[in-house]
Amino acid sequence: MFPTWRDAMAMVESTGTGILIHDAATKNILWANTAACDMFGFTLDELRPLKAHHMSSQERQYRREVGVAWLHDAVVHGSSRRQWKYRTKDGHDFLTDASATLVRSQTGPVVMVEFRRAAEEELQHELDRVSDSLQRIMAYTAAGIVVLDNENRIEDISPLAARLFSRRAEDLMGVGLEELGECDPAPSARGVVDRLAAGTGSVTISMQIARAEGATWLAGELESVEHDGITTRVLTVRDVTDRVEWERLHAYQAANLQYLSRYNAMGDMAMILAHELGQPLAASTNFLRGIKARLGAGTVDPDSLAYGLDAVEKQLARAAEIVSSVKRYVRRIESTRAAIDLSDTVDESMYFVRLRAAERGVDVRVARAEVPLPIEGESVLIGQVLINLCFNAIDEIVLPTTAVKRLEVRTFADDDAACIAVLDRGRGMTAAPAGRLAADAFSTKEDGAGIGLILSEHIVERHNGELRYEPRAGGGTVATIRLPMRPD
Repeated sequence: MFPTWRDAMAMVESTGTGILIHDAATKNILWANTAACDMFGFTLDELRPLKAHHMSSQERQYRREVGVAWLHDAVVHGSSRRQWKYRTKDGHDFLTDASATLVRSQTGPVVMVEFRRAAEEELQHELDRVSDSLQRIMAYTAAGIVVLDNENRIEDISPLAARLFSRRAEDLMGVGLEELGECDPAPSARGVVDRLAAGTGSVTISMQIARAEGATWLAGELESVEHDGITTRVLTVRDVTDRVEWERLHAYQAANLQYLSRYNAMGDMAMILAHELGQPLAASTNFLRGIKARLGAGTVDPDSLAYGLDAVEKQLARAAEIVSSVKRYVRRIESTRAAIDLSDTVDESMYFVRLRAAERGVDVRVARAEVPLPIEGESVLIGQVLINLCFNAIDEIVLPTTAVKRLEVRTFADDDAACIAVLDRGRGMTAAPAGRLAADAFSTKEDGAGIGLILSEHIVERHNGELRYEPRAGGGTVATIRLPMRPD
């Protein structure tokens, strides 16, 4: 004797297992047995129009698209099994062990979902144990853990990570990661999004958190983690402030050494040049004085006159050779040219200027151009010109007669020229003798010979630019470097 269709239906209705029949194409509910209706608290007529999100938990891992994907997996592969948390008519969630099976009925393919309540006490105990373990790990690990949603807002955060941001964990929920500090690269950047979507690995992100007592630097790895049918972004962060400060100190020491080397090299060149030029110029002066004395006494003869003039010519040729060697040196160190931004060169050079200014008690103000200033040139040499101008300005500013102890540096565009202006409130140019070189006019120091500024003029001219000196309105001097901008 075989059971009839009526017998089969009676068995289905008497089982404690809930059964839902879904249309394989639309995933709509077609039928439910009594056990399913009792567990949901709905009648069959009430169940039929419901969608997955109406009868499932509101937790993200049970959202509608995940449920539809699960049923579709059964359509494609014949069956699919997972745990699913449903919701009753009165809003209570209950966890189930559920199995979806593709059934080819006479009227068309359907998906039969069989589900039973999970052993909730045992399961809840296990979940609590795992949750406690994870919380302990998150609390004591050396790295902070931040769980983000698809919009990079914080969904969960470990106690250590919250401390790294100097906030309470509960205050950080829903806060965007980029609201907490400067991220490099930004987690919303196209490259980061594409890499995470491709699942090709994590993305290294650095963060700078501004605080009143100083910045904190964080380094982290951002990756996408798939679980329970959803994808979550997880950021693991560590405090690397000590490392960043050490790197900055190391960079400072290296830059200071470079500064001292360059500054000493310029000083050595000036001393050598002054010494080497002094000898032939002094000898030429002596020969000319001898010739002048003999001419006055009427005792000069053609041979002695020729001898004296030849000696003067040799000494002057020696002086010209020394000057030529300096020119060759300058050309050699200027030979490395590249496309640069003039404002970036100023930023690099002002580090050394601030060192000197801090030693002399001078305030430094820098106003950077809001637009790029592209030029073709040698950044080190242009920077040396700026440093030389600033050092001379500082020497003027520290004089007792200068009331305003401030050095100002500005970068700006003027037509097709990229410009740097160095401004002070010193004595200005009113005392400069007429007809003298600008560099010589500014050599007010007792031991100054204007060598540094003459070399600076030469460097600027080699860049097809010009170095201007003008009185500043209200007192002081404006020294301006003008260089041709590189066409786009």
